[in-house]
Amino acid sequence: MDTAYRIPTVRQIRSRLRLRHLDLLEALHATGSVHKAAARLGMTQPAASKLLVELEEAFGVPLFVRSRRGISPTPYGQSLVQKAGVLLADLDGARNEIEALTRGATGRVRAGVLQVVLPVLVPRALARMHEAHAGITVMIQEGTNDLLLAALARGELDCIIGRLMQGASQAMFRTEVLYDEPIYVVARVGHPLARSNRVTPATLARQAWILPPPDAPLRQRIDAYFAEQGLTLGVPLAESVSLLANEVLLRNTDVLAAMPRGVARHYARLGILTILDFRPSWALPSVGVVLRSDVAPSPALEFFLRAVREEAAGLRRQAEQE
Repeated sequence: MDTAYRIPTVRQIRSRLRLRHLDLLEALHATGSVHKAAARLGMTQPAASKLLVELEEAFGVPLFVRSRRGISPTPYGQSLVQKAGVLLADLDGARNEIEALTRGATGRVRAGVLQVVLPVLVPRALARMHEAHAGITVMIQEGTNDLLLAALARGELDCIIGRLMQGASQAMFRTEVLYDEPIYVVARVGHPLARSNRVTPATLARQAWILPPPDAPLRQRIDAYFAEQGLTLGVPLAESVSLLANEVLLRNTDVLAAMPRGVARHYARLGILTILDFRPSWALPSVGVVLRSDVAPSPALEFFLRAVREEAAGLRRQAEQE
């Protein structure tokens, strides 16, 4: 680089540069004439000349050589023309992608989900998004919190929706709380406790249960609760976090199970299970979204997250009214 030129700082260049300058740069390179470039951009020749002066002042070097035959780029101008072409092409591509998505073009979102959001929030969000953007496909991957966070960190998932468990607070992730959801106790329709309004901790301790595995946060909270009451649960009939397995066992035996409010209400509305008249203080982390902190969401992911947020807001309002 010629040391006679003093190159402005990046901040100075950004403060002066406009997209119109890059349009002119591209037009000048394509036409080799200020007059023709001005006509191409729908401006007067003096206006084009003024933009060129501003552009050269912004970078601190001559970008074009004027002659009777027109103008031709200097080595500095040739370098900038190449970079400007990439920038304008990226901008055009972003615009086309957004337009295509708004018209229902294809897009793909890879979402990790925990069971707490599977029966209600995720189906409702998918239905809402499909109504507006039918071409976007959401790949659902179910798993444990640790496995899903590891997949998100590797770039194999775009987001996780579920309880904001331990690990989501790492610097590489950013979280968004959607709502809080308490735990309900459920049983089969017709269970002896289904119509009782005097369900006590002692009553529950005498029942058979389906419980989460011992290392699950909910299991630890349940065990601690009964210990605080001076009670001990018997050996569970099964240890499971599978919604399907738990539903089958509950419908065919007199066992009890603990479920998130949304899941419990979902099965109650279907007439499959009943919610017992007992509200334990088994608080668990909020339901929310986990994203990579160093990756900007794609348009398809933004559409999906918008649907998730809108449905989560509806669930919050519904819970407040009940």
